[in-house]
Amino acid sequence: MRLVPSRIGSVRLYRSKEHPDHWIGEDKHGALMTWPAEPGGWAKRTAYTGTRRQLEETEPALARGSGWPGAGRAPKPRAPSGEASTRQLAIRATTEELAAWEHRASEEDKRLSVWARDELNAAITRPRSKSKP
Repeated sequence: MRLVPSRIGSVRLYRSKEHPDHWIGEDKHGALMTWPAEPGGWAKRTAYTGTRRQLEETEPALARGSGWPGAGRAPKPRAPSGEASTRQLAIRATTEELAAWEHRASEEDKRLSVWARDELNAAITRPRSKSKP
């Protein structure tokens, strides 16, 4: 299932294979901006200098939470099957735990959320050891 972008009276949002961890979208004046695809990423926006040819238009609602004004305020739409979920999980951690996790994620050149998801998915595929009473 492919999302069909809504173009009536709204700004456009794009994805790029060359910048998979960033959104590219129009600001209120129609200029293309790029920003990290993360909560509050719009605050780190810069002008997009690439070509429009390599951009794939996507549903503006997918950028909700990034701070981009074109995304609206309602919850993110459900992801079609086969794509990553838009649900979030919060984990309480000590300062030391968080520092250790961030260090390990940076060693693997991954964002913390990607590293944590990979580790959790690996943990559920390992065989469980059966303890005897």
